[in-house]
Amino acid sequence: MSNVSNVLEMEATLRKDPVKWARWKLKDQKGNPWQARWYQIDLINDVVSGKTNKLAVRMGRRVGKTETMCVYMLWHAFHKKNQRLLVATPYENQVRLIFKRLKELISTSKELSDSLIKDTSNPYELGFSNGTAIIGFTVGATSGAGASVRGQRADFLFIDEIDYISQDGIDATIAISHEDPRNIGIWASSTPTGKRSFFYKICTNRSTGYTAYHYPSMVNPNFDIAMETEFRSTMTEQGYVHEVLAEFGEETMGVFGKRFVEAARDEFLYSYYSLNEYQIGLAKEDGYDIDKIVFMAEYTQKNLPPSAKRILGVDWDKYANATQIVSTVYDTHLNKFRVEGRWEIPRSEFTFDNAVKKIIELNDIFDYDAIYVDAGSGEMQIEQLRLHGKENPETGLYKKVKRIQFKMSIEVTDPVTGGIDKKNAKHFMVNQTSMLLERGRIAISAFDDMIWKQMMGYSVVKFSASGDPIYTSEDEHALDAFMLTILGFAQQYPEITQTMVKQQNSTNFGSIAMASGDVEGAIYGGTSDIYGGGSRSWRKTDEGSWGKIPTARKKGNKLSMARRGGGRSKGSGRTMF
Repeated sequence: MSNVSNVLEMEATLRKDPVKWARWKLKDQKGNPWQARWYQIDLINDVVSGKTNKLAVRMGRRVGKTETMCVYMLWHAFHKKNQRLLVATPYENQVRLIFKRLKELISTSKELSDSLIKDTSNPYELGFSNGTAIIGFTVGATSGAGASVRGQRADFLFIDEIDYISQDGIDATIAISHEDPRNIGIWASSTPTGKRSFFYKICTNRSTGYTAYHYPSMVNPNFDIAMETEFRSTMTEQGYVHEVLAEFGEETMGVFGKRFVEAARDEFLYSYYSLNEYQIGLAKEDGYDIDKIVFMAEYTQKNLPPSAKRILGVDWDKYANATQIVSTVYDTHLNKFRVEGRWEIPRSEFTFDNAVKKIIELNDIFDYDAIYVDAGSGEMQIEQLRLHGKENPETGLYKKVKRIQFKMSIEVTDPVTGGIDKKNAKHFMVNQTSMLLERGRIAISAFDDMIWKQMMGYSVVKFSASGDPIYTSEDEHALDAFMLTILGFAQQYPEITQTMVKQQNSTNFGSIAMASGDVEGAIYGGTSDIYGGGSRSWRKTDEGSWGKIPTARKKGNKLSMARRGGGRSKGSGRTMF
């Protein structure tokens, strides 16, 4: 009788531990008992122990990202009654591959196979005799996605390749957990794309409530020179950073280098608005020293600004967004083009009329050298401004207002050769902004996050038949207004911008491609990860022995391994205004 009790007790112990249960019941693809690697053990144990129920997992290729998720899902499904485990991916082929792997694992276990009572692919669903189901959805990588999961219920959410899912899809999926946020788990995993969006935030900001995990491909015990050579020969350098190192790096199709945007935001801390107590609290929490913030004067017609070179940029939106107006000044002390103010005219019946009045008011205060206006939806407003300039010559508006159609060709004078060249207006202003940004000559307020956040998300969405880049067309109006001011400086004061020197053809449109040496530096210690730090931790290896595993890059470290818990980055994406 005691032997039976011992067996039952041993079985109960095995069933409580997903890793031991998987070794007992499941087979790997070679037919051997499924064996977890040390980092897979960490992930699974942290969930089962209750240490966390919200995971942000970034992994390189061939580390077992999906495999780990699948094994935990099957253990959860088999041992917990009446549960709904919801799987969300951006693309159809990904949800199909996950369910294919789930069924392969089920087929290796008679216990699981006997309990499977439902298996459908439209929709994807695996149902078990205990009332639990694993259900798969495609939530989409484009704007407007997420309709498929709205109204669903779940006890645990598994979101694979989350960095490729649109914000609409993420919002719709995460909203499911709001029914019971303390008890509904979220397992979000991805290889990074470089975007500074939701996945970046939950990986770098502890206040989001997620526990962050980072495992590059090198943690795979089978990683060797042959695999390294294969990766390097089949990937671009930036692809290697994202998919092997699992670093955020730069966005593959991103236009502006993220580190340059962060530098433009953080090197000179200033605000052109007063911060209220709540905003000050957020700033402190995000690591800013309030005493070092320079608060700029708020200029009015009674308190005129000092004389300087200034350009105003205006972008209209005829659909749903507010009109964006941005003022940029050439700051001689910083030798930077500094955003000194941004105003938005809310959508209403008289949006355009109100915007025209605001531009006239701002010109009376700042006396702009030029006002660059988007002609896309602004032809009537341009005429109103010029008419006002004719009737009020002292404003100079008749000559100051420059009509810019983004698809038009503009003439550009090279300050070196004196020659005239024709450029596409949109490509030219993007290129000028990118060059000034890379040269450290742009300053953006960290406390009005509209422009820098739009810079972070600005990307090439596709290329036209002629090979021209087509840029982001959503959430970019403030950025367009700012880039119009840069276009204005490039045309009005080329000797200050000094960017028009032997224009060379480029296919990266401002994105920062890492040189081979930089990539090697990312492996061997040349660049610092978002987590920073220089600590080491003891890790258990797959063979069971204990050894030191480097968790942060320092000179001499041969591998970049996991560091968990998430660091904190300034300006983590929360809006202060």
